[in-house]
Amino acid sequence: MKKTLLALGLAVITSSTFAYDAQIDGGYTYTDWDDDYTDSDHSVDVKGTLYFESVKTGNGPLNEAAFLGHNSNVYAQYAFNRKESVDYAIFDGVELGTETDEQDVHSISAGIEYYYQQFYVNGEIGTSRVKYKENYKFPSWSGSDKDDYDVTTYRALVGFLPVSNLLLAAGVDGVKVEDGDDDNRFAVKAKYVAPLNNGQYINLEADGAFGDLDSVTIGADYYFDQAFSVGASYNIEDDGDVDTDYFAIRSKYFLNPNLAIGGQVGFGDDVQAFNINATFRF
Repeated sequence: MKKTLLALGLAVITSSTFAYDAQIDGGYTYTDWDDDYTDSDHSVDVKGTLYFESVKTGNGPLNEAAFLGHNSNVYAQYAFNRKESVDYAIFDGVELGTETDEQDVHSISAGIEYYYQQFYVNGEIGTSRVKYKENYKFPSWSGSDKDDYDVTTYRALVGFLPVSNLLLAAGVDGVKVEDGDDDNRFAVKAKYVAPLNNGQYINLEADGAFGDLDSVTIGADYYFDQAFSVGASYNIEDDGDVDTDYFAIRSKYFLNPNLAIGGQVGFGDDVQAFNINATFRF
């Protein structure tokens, strides 16, 4: 009888508390552009995070454990995007030829998030390589007239937590394009995770950068319990001439404390997207 009670007690403890030292996130996104030009757009991304101290989940949302625990970490990310487009040259109703334009973008970045008492610091630097491959199928003409180029990005934020589950931060967000224009933007970030009734939580977050290109994203997630959440986000970008917006609905579910699956659907100005993702902790 005592052994049975002990086993039940251990089961309750392990089901409500779990610790992990690292996390891997990965996802795939398909984007459909309604521009009569883009044929396909596929993206894959992988991110690894290593925590300085073990993250304890406690009784809060599993997805917010590191934020609620103020767990400092370092991370690295790789992303790949392939976009293929097709143009048709037509004169007087006669197709003269086609141009297939393939763009590959390889991106890597690394950063750190550090919490010290009520203070927060986030630094990140990244680089992307944009590569073109064009195939012209015109009589007596073939070749490519687009050059590959590199993009460097950086971000530095300093923040303060007036209460343990509220973060307010500001800093700089920069983009440097090879042989192109630079954009050094003022950046802000806010995040708040609040408990509701019966073990439910809500997450509110906002992220913005303001310069030659203004970009603002706001989002919210409702946690029905530790494992399951449904949320939405809205993004708007304005370069001074044209503004575009994008709305998405997202969800995530932890099958157990180690493994989660998620998805997102979104739509905006002449674009629709579908994403699937997964998280593994150990």
